[in-house]
Amino acid sequence: MEDGFREVDERLVKVEDRLVKVESDVAGIKVDVAVLTTAVSHMQGNVTDLKKDVSELRGHQERDFRVLFGALISVALSLAGLMVKGFGWFH
Repeated sequence: MEDGFREVDERLVKVEDRLVKVESDVAGIKVDVAVLTTAVSHMQGNVTDLKKDVSELRGHQERDFRVLFGALISVALSLAGLMVKGFGWFH
């Protein structure tokens, strides 16, 4: 009968060892989750900053397009005027 108790005690020791390993693994996972949570919060801040920067760039693009389009029209009209004068179409 003592052998039976000894066998049960050995199994209990093995189960306790496994339980300690699982508890340490859970603690490690909790630390990893905390690190990931911090990383995600930093990423969210970066994404917000990027959205703001892209919006600002689009505003600059629109303004730059208008300036370039105006310059293109001015150059085209100037060249047309030079052609008119050069060919003597207007006296």
